[in-house]
Amino acid sequence: MPAPWPDKRFRQITPELLASLSADEVGDAVVQHVHLRVVTDFGGDWEHEPEVVRTLAPGARAIYTTWLVDAEVNNGGFNQFFFNPSGQYAGEALAGYELLGAEDYAAVMRAAIATAEIERERLAPFYEAGTAEAFSASYRHTELGEVDQRYYALGDQIYNVWAGIVRARPELFAP
Repeated sequence: MPAPWPDKRFRQITPELLASLSADEVGDAVVQHVHLRVVTDFGGDWEHEPEVVRTLAPGARAIYTTWLVDAEVNNGGFNQFFFNPSGQYAGEALAGYELLGAEDYAAVMRAAIATAEIERERLAPFYEAGTAEAFSASYRHTELGEVDQRYYALGDQIYNVWAGIVRARPELFAP
């Protein structure tokens, strides 16, 4: 039977708790922590998500923002990442990859940010419309698909990066 989501044991995350998890569980634990904080501290008002993210320990912030990239890119590419509210964390995710020592991911994130910036005016009408139809149409006007392929080529290495940094630099996760 699957554990309840979000799991209440992640209300507070510590270096010890994160180090006790498998590589596949670390990112999800941080995401559940943020979810629990938004729900408990702000009644589920996701407008407060950036506030919660800003108060995370540096390591947890790095994992959370890079988890958002991973989830969005694996679901619909960098175009989806920038279209959705998670795109507001692009700079934080880049800083996160750098803090994590994940230079391959950081290089891809730099390329995604640069491409999105170059295409900002061209994609603005689609993003401003904010509809599913506009989102689908925006794919015909972006080169972010090429950056997606670079991200996909990295495979699932990020899970091991997250688990490795928890064990190697626990001070980054101290509350």
